[in-house]
This record gives sequence, structure tokens and C-alpha cells, in this order.
Amino acid sequence: MTFSMRMLGPALKSLVMPAAIALVLVALWKAVVVVFAMPAYLLPPPEAALGAFEKDAAKIGLAVFHTVRNAAAGLLVAFVLAILLAALFVSSQAVTRAVLPIVIMLRTAPVLAIAPILIMIFGRGIGTAIVVVVIVSFFPIMVNAMRGFSSTKRSALELMHVLGAGPVKTFVKVRLPFALPFIFTGLRSAATSALLAAMLAEWLSGAPGLGTLILDAASYRKTPLLWAAVVVSMVMAFAVFALTSAAERRFTSWRT
Repeated sequence: MTFSMRMLGPALKSLVMPAAIALVLVALWKAVVVVFAMPAYLLPPPEAALGAFEKDAAKIGLAVFHTVRNAAAGLLVAFVLAILLAALFVSSQAVTRAVLPIVIMLRTAPVLAIAPILIMIFGRGIGTAIVVVVIVSFFPIMVNAMRGFSSTKRSALELMHVLGAGPVKTFVKVRLPFALPFIFTGLRSAATSALLAAMLAEWLSGAPGLGTLILDAASYRKTPLLWAAVVVSMVMAFAVFALTSAAERRFTSWRT
């Protein structure tokens, strides 16, 4: 058996259970429509959503591209900002006391309340979407990174001190590897939230993406298209979660 086949086997096995659950959910969807005689404008049958997906595949694909681009850009900014802030807070109690309350206030600010301000500043495009994603996503990464940086074994830090390593080298060689499981825990939560935040920003600003597509489909009573877009967004969230979980296994395999 080749190396690629050995790698493909576990990946295919990991998809069996999600695929089975998806089939069960589709069957339940169909059963609800049939048993309760749901009108199509409320809950169309699965085949109607599939037909809308096939009919408007190009439109949905373009919306997915915009949403994934906005979410990925915002998540990248949030990740870098969260790691830098977490490292800064762990290294300085004075900075923590001065800056952390401001960070918490920013995180607790309702996005819906500050959305008009963000739109006025950043416009109705990718800028507002990135800012909304950053506001929603950076906090879980930062909190988990702080826990991870603080969990570094004292013996490892003392060893780096004996070897004459500076703060930067100690951070890269010791604190960051020890914190990776914590960081990935926050990243899994933030990554799925980033998609929702990007869709929310599109909904509020009217920028192209799945959020706007869902809103337009609801406005024009295109219920099959609406449900097709919703299902696509759910599949995207699952894919993002699976990718972050796979990345965690790849970069923390040395701990096992």
C-alpha cells in the first residue's frame, strides 16, 4: 500500500460518520415536510433545495468565495492580534492591568450597535467584514493562548534560562509549543464564528457573500435558494472545524 493510500484511508473513515449523520438529517427533513405537509414557502423539500443549488451554483459559489475570503482575512488578523496580545499580557502584569479591560470592553460591545459606525469608517465592503470578524474571533484565541503561555513547565523555562536563551527564543522554542493545544482550542471556536461574523457583516453592510444571498433570497421569497445557502454555510462550518482539527493533529503530534 502506497503512502498516499495509507493517508487517504483514515481521512475517508473520518468522513463516514458525518456523511451518515447528514443522510439522517436529510431524511428527517423530508419526513417533516411530508408528515406535517409543510408549505414550500416555509420549508421546501430537500430536492427543491438541491435543485436551487444546481440552478444557482455559480451565484452560490461566488457568494461562498466572498464569505470565505472575508472570514479568512479577518481570522488571520484576529489570530496575529490575539497571539501578540496574549504574549504581551503574560509577560507584563502592568500591561495586562492597563490594556485587558479595554480589550474586554471592545469584545463585549454589541456588533449590531457599532455596525453603523464601522460601515461609515470602513465602507460597505471587505473592510467592515474583516473588522467584524476580528472583533468576534480574536477573544477566544487570546484567552486560550494566555492559558497556554501560562501553562509552560517551569523546568523548561529554567532550562532555557540556564542555556542563556533570550525572551524571544524562549517564547518560540518553549512557550509557543506548550501553548499550541490551547491555541487550537480557541482557533476551532473562532474559525466557525468567523464565518458567522462574515455573513453578519455582509447582511448588515450589503456586501456580496452568503449573508447577503440569504437575505435577498428571503426578501424575494426564494425559499429553496435560501435553504440551499443555509445548508452550504453549515457544510462550510463543518469543513472549517475539520480543517482546524486536522491542523491541530499535525502540529501537536509531537506531544503524543
